[in-house]
Amino acid sequence: MTQDELLDRLFAAICERNLDAVAELYCDDVEVWHNTSGRTLQREGSLAVLRAFLARVSEVRYEILERRHWQTGAMQRHVLHVRVDETDHAIDVCITFTFAADRIRNVFEYVDGRALSPLGW
Repeated sequence: MTQDELLDRLFAAICERNLDAVAELYCDDVEVWHNTSGRTLQREGSLAVLRAFLARVSEVRYEILERRHWQTGAMQRHVLHVRVDETDHAIDVCITFTFAADRIRNVFEYVDGRALSPLGW
């Protein structure tokens, strides 16, 4: 599987609210870091954050602006489009990934925390 296929599957699974599929794309020892919390989460913690996020939004869509690749990783910039309480929000995000054995090993997510406040985060 190519890096693009892996990332396409990840974001499609999130949009479909299929956290089992997300879990399958993660390495067993995945580490997911968020700049807004400064914390690194393991697999179950990351899935719990995604679950809580998806419970707050009625719609979710990713508008990919850019992807760049290197041998063991990639960077993606996108606009995250969500609907909360009938209001649409667009959030700029940049994520870097590292990969191992066709799975996601590390995630480093950068988002403007102020953009998350209307979502209750």
